[in-house]
Amino acid sequence: MIKAPEITAEERKMLNKAYYYSLGTNMASSKVSQQSKCFAMAMSSGIDMFYSDPEDKRKAFYRHAGEFFNTHQVFLGLLVGICLAMEKQQAEHPEEDITETISTLKASLMGPTAGIGDSFFFNCFRVIIAGLCIGIAKDGNLLGVILFILLYGGSLLVIKYYFLTAGYRYGTTLISEAFKSGIVPLITEAAGILGAIMVGVLIAQNIKINIRFAPVIGGATINFQGMLDNIMPGLLSILLWAWAFSKTQKGWGPTKLIFVIMGACIVLAFFGIL
Repeated sequence: MIKAPEITAEERKMLNKAYYYSLGTNMASSKVSQQSKCFAMAMSSGIDMFYSDPEDKRKAFYRHAGEFFNTHQVFLGLLVGICLAMEKQQAEHPEEDITETISTLKASLMGPTAGIGDSFFFNCFRVIIAGLCIGIAKDGNLLGVILFILLYGGSLLVIKYYFLTAGYRYGTTLISEAFKSGIVPLITEAAGILGAIMVGVLIAQNIKINIRFAPVIGGATINFQGMLDNIMPGLLSILLWAWAFSKTQKGWGPTKLIFVIMGACIVLAFFGIL
């Protein structure tokens, strides 16, 4: 069991400022350095608190502002907390000089944490919450939208703050212990599987394609929709999704996809096929 130090009232105030600045990640993102400017702003309250020499403050701030950084929104809080703990150590023990270690830590962890965050929060958790809320909102109930904002957006804000404070309290030990135990890869794989299942559920429930065309040959009606349902219910839905996904991989934007699908549906409906 890792024993974490208690957070003082002054440190809590500093962490609250760091959390506030970390919320502007995408507002300050760029193609050159991605989230580094926001990361530096999130670190600024701690840098002001830990360092008294203006030159040390300048070096610490630009150490984070000038380095490429990009990860998932939630885990950005965790890495900010860890780096704040390391900056505090650097300020208290400058003779040890761990500035290079801080930079190396950020570079080595931003990739794995981005993968974990995307797998769980974006591809799994978001899909599950959306699946619940879409069922409520599809009949025009505004509660579905409100619930999605509260359950998904609100929970991410809470988790991000908890990660930031946990990262500051536990420092580098938190990540190293998690990876050593093998819990992180297991959670990532499980979240990816569950996310794929939920995507399939959403496709089957919300993409409806019914073939109306049923010619009568020799007095017998050929029900194409019934034949496809016997082969695999929702087959056309998954094929449409696969086609749309392949087009996005080739550079098609959502607007173009929407208009192409709408146009095709209008034409097919006009001829009585759909």
